[in-house]
Amino acid sequence: MTKPGHSMGVFLATCGAVASATLLTIVACLRFGPGHADAEPASNPAGSHAADPASAGAGTKPRAASTVDAILSAADKLVQQGEADRAEAVLRAAVAEQPEDQELRLALAGACVMQKKLAPAYEQYEAALAIGPRTAEVEFNAGIVASQLGRIDRAEEHFSAAQASDLSDPRYPLYLAQVQIRAEEFDAARKNLMLATRLDENSAVAWGTLADLSLRQSEPNVALQLVKRARTLEPDSTAWRVIEARARNRLGQAAEALAVLQGIAVADRRQLPILRLVGETYGLLGKPAQAAKEFEEAAQATPANPDLLFETAVWCERAGRQADALRYAQQATRAGSESASKMAQRLSHELSGG
Repeated sequence: MTKPGHSMGVFLATCGAVASATLLTIVACLRFGPGHADAEPASNPAGSHAADPASAGAGTKPRAASTVDAILSAADKLVQQGEADRAEAVLRAAVAEQPEDQELRLALAGACVMQKKLAPAYEQYEAALAIGPRTAEVEFNAGIVASQLGRIDRAEEHFSAAQASDLSDPRYPLYLAQVQIRAEEFDAARKNLMLATRLDENSAVAWGTLADLSLRQSEPNVALQLVKRARTLEPDSTAWRVIEARARNRLGQAAEALAVLQGIAVADRRQLPILRLVGETYGLLGKPAQAAKEFEEAAQATPANPDLLFETAVWCERAGRQADALRYAQQATRAGSESASKMAQRLSHELSGG
């Protein structure tokens, strides 16, 4: 399984892992079972292995199964050649002829995900589940796509079903908790996150998400202890540094928060959500000039971002640099910021002695 990427708040993994695997790996174990899989594990959400048609007893299988294998092999080759669109066409034709074949449906879902066609992919997952078997992995993958589509209620149903089918897999309570947070079901989310940490105490995402949830519920002391666990497991993670800095700011530890933020790579620190936290931290320290400097450096690196230019103007004004504030406000106005336009008019009036 590909490890979930980090983001502020919710850490839902994408289905991109499907794109790194061959289509056959999605369905091999469903048809042939583990005994017919390759020895090397594949990286894909289903956690399956690539099938070896030659070792799967092709000569003894029913004709329909052999035909499906040939179709999957052809689609698999197209995917490996970077032609997921052609693989999709092959699989759609096959599904039209054999609509009750779950493996074909799952492979088609994978081809759609590779092309970021999430709605068609989800349709195929729903069809595959209706056909059966409703395995935990299929429910899980359907939940990932549903969550990416913003269908939180359906994602919650899929992750709950996956968890009910397999109580030992820490991914299921973790992902379920993440969609529950999005649905503001915080008590249920906390319960599932705690379960995820018990099943896998080395899950930085589980500890970090628990910390983020604690901040949402105004528990900065608890959040700080939890995020320390995440940072111990993943010391280079920007997400965990951000959560720690937020917790420390709430606890009146702005100097410590700033030290944590300064450990973030410059390119990441210049992303506006993190830059705002940097500005907030300097503000708590009574250093608006330093915040203005950080914003200016970011604005110079990204001169066409209206929000960044406007907020740079705001910090320049807080630092007592009205002329620079006007200049950035005017730039932001030209970039399309309505708020900056009003600010520029006001500053221009003030600087002209009006």
